[in-house]
Amino acid sequence: MTTWTVPATVLRIVDGDTIRLDLDLGWHTYRIENCRIAGINAPELTTDAGKAARSYAQQFLPLDTEVVFESTCLDKYGRPLGHIRRNGVDFGEQMLAAGHAVPFMT
Repeated sequence: MTTWTVPATVLRIVDGDTIRLDLDLGWHTYRIENCRIAGINAPELTTDAGKAARSYAQQFLPLDTEVVFESTCLDKYGRPLGHIRRNGVDFGEQMLAAGHAVPFMT
């Protein structure tokens, strides 16, 4: 399985498990995508828990934060599916540890 690892910039926290990133593909090529976080499922934004999850994500990944996005595939909706790391810390693991998401197999 090929792993695709690129630097990226946080543009928006869509919800607790979807982050809009500006992906640096190299050679002055960038792509803006809503990226789904692998291995977690956060509550929907229509719930108080979903709003709390997004708020926590916004604190962990402020706008314009430089991160690394690591992916091996697209999800069923065509979004890049993978892990976001900030200073070596996995965002999905932080969401699980904080109780703002549950484990999810995609």
